[in-house]
Amino acid sequence: MAADVLTYNALQEINQELKAESAALSVGITSALGGGGGGADNTDSILMVSGAGAPNAGMWCMIPKVAAEGGTWTGGFKVCETSNYKRCDASCNWTVPAGTTCARFQVWGAGGGSGSSCCCGGSPNGGSGAYASVILPVTAGQTYTLCAGCAYCCYTERSQMTADGGDSYVQGQGLTNFCAEGGESNIYCESRERRHKAQWEQNGFCAFRGSCVCNTGTDYCSEEQQTGGLGQPDSWYDMNDQATGNHKTFHGTGPSGSEVWGVPGQWSYGRYVCGAKEHCTWSPGIYGFPTSSCCCYCFSNENSGCCFQACYCAHQIPGAGAFGYSTCGGDTSGCADIGRMGMVCVSYL
Repeated sequence: MAADVLTYNALQEINQELKAESAALSVGITSALGGGGGGADNTDSILMVSGAGAPNAGMWCMIPKVAAEGGTWTGGFKVCETSNYKRCDASCNWTVPAGTTCARFQVWGAGGGSGSSCCCGGSPNGGSGAYASVILPVTAGQTYTLCAGCAYCCYTERSQMTADGGDSYVQGQGLTNFCAEGGESNIYCESRERRHKAQWEQNGFCAFRGSCVCNTGTDYCSEEQQTGGLGQPDSWYDMNDQATGNHKTFHGTGPSGSEVWGVPGQWSYGRYVCGAKEHCTWSPGIYGFPTSSCCCYCFSNENSGCCFQACYCAHQIPGAGAFGYSTCGGDTSGCADIGRMGMVCVSYL
């Protein structure tokens, strides 16, 4: 009987410990999902979210969308270029309306551009811009400056294109250095950030997936299909290239309890099919546009004369990097692409 009592007491103690751990976990999850003003330290959660890149972006759902104390946004608007080009900047000042006590600011940096190419070669998609979000208390009468970044202005034809996208930001009471940087466009940068996947190093950062980087990082040429290469495991075929975060990121702090969540800029991801000898590239996912941001193009390097110009498939997604360019068979006049505009969104209650 004594042994049974001791066992019972031990089990009860263990149950109490498990209940406490479960309660703490529930509080942590609630804070992460409802956050933005709950006062909890979400540093670890923010790091996990920012490390989740497309196409594996499921943890982006942890970014708080409403104030911790609840409520429904009663107003909102966006600041971005509204013409068909979807590439330039926009800005304005916003004064907090009477009766408003809470606001959410979201910013997308403009996307990076892509280069053109000649003969057999091309350029990868430009890097996407970073994203940032914060929910904070506001007071009627406060004024905030909202600035959406600009992408490179023009298509290029057989010329260098290594211009990064412009930054987007919000300035005002309670915010310090709150911004999202624009996307990268230089192939050297992408090669550097994919370097950890390399089987071997070929001329430093002068190789891109087995090809030679040309024109100061604008494009690549002379595919060496079976040699491996920088950022490319094994061989050119049967390879899946995951999206890789680039060096463009988000910044900023808010008032105590108002954490800044975000997603760094992303490089594209690709797939190479052995049977069809087909090369397919997907644009990286953009927060807020998961079903429409992953634009894809495919081409077979056995089809003589094929040419996939950037301007054939230009998606109109804020923060998206420029569409890539691929050609074989001697094309020398195709157009490269521009990144897409930055954007600022405001929601308030």
